[in-house]
Amino acid sequence: MTNATDALLDRFAAGDRRALARILSQIEDGQWTAEPPEDATRPIVVGITGSGGAGKSTLVGALVAHLRRLNIKVAVLACDPQSPRSGGALLGDRIRVSMDPDDDGVYFRSFSTRGAAGGIAPWVKDATAWLAAFGFEVVLVETVGVGQDQFAVRDLVDVLVLVVTPMSGDEVQWEKAGLIELVDVVAVNKADQPGADRVRQQLHMALALSEDRADVPILPTVATTGVGVPELWDKVVELHRRRGG
Repeated sequence: MTNATDALLDRFAAGDRRALARILSQIEDGQWTAEPPEDATRPIVVGITGSGGAGKSTLVGALVAHLRRLNIKVAVLACDPQSPRSGGALLGDRIRVSMDPDDDGVYFRSFSTRGAAGGIAPWVKDATAWLAAFGFEVVLVETVGVGQDQFAVRDLVDVLVLVVTPMSGDEVQWEKAGLIELVDVVAVNKADQPGADRVRQQLHMALALSEDRADVPILPTVATTGVGVPELWDKVVELHRRRGG
């Protein structure tokens, strides 16, 4: 290791958030080779996926607010499309996510996918390990708006939440949607809008086609008001514990 790396690791060990940010930047640029401490407690890693406009970012913000009320330290890794001009993350509606910059219990990082398939940045796994070493108990990984054939996030998270809305799809689309075969929980967001019950029925029917998927929870949420968010988090924790987490 270089002296610069040693100095950065010392700052990281002392709880310097700028050192964490620098390490994550070097991971993203492929310039970081040091391994995180082996004794770090693994956080609960939760994937939030779904099509564009489903309200993923708003739901992530609502989950962060709920977790902080529970005094749980949470980090967000938000994967965004690549900017054609800078090559960095194209933030889109991410700028509307409201988080307290003075809250040391929250960390937010937006990564560019840089063209990687699957709606996920390829360095999320390494970044998660360093966030765990910094003491974050939960890492929320938000994908870009994904299609039906993009599943890369599944292997990186403990629990995968699919976010849909009352305007999502029809029976045929649900039967074809590959994500349905992989998710652990479905959140019908914007559940206060017309059509929410219909979408939940369609999802139940699609999931019932596979015997091992019939018990996937389908929960209503209204991310803008926080309705259903505590219940969603409780279900995530239940599934994580059931799997030995």
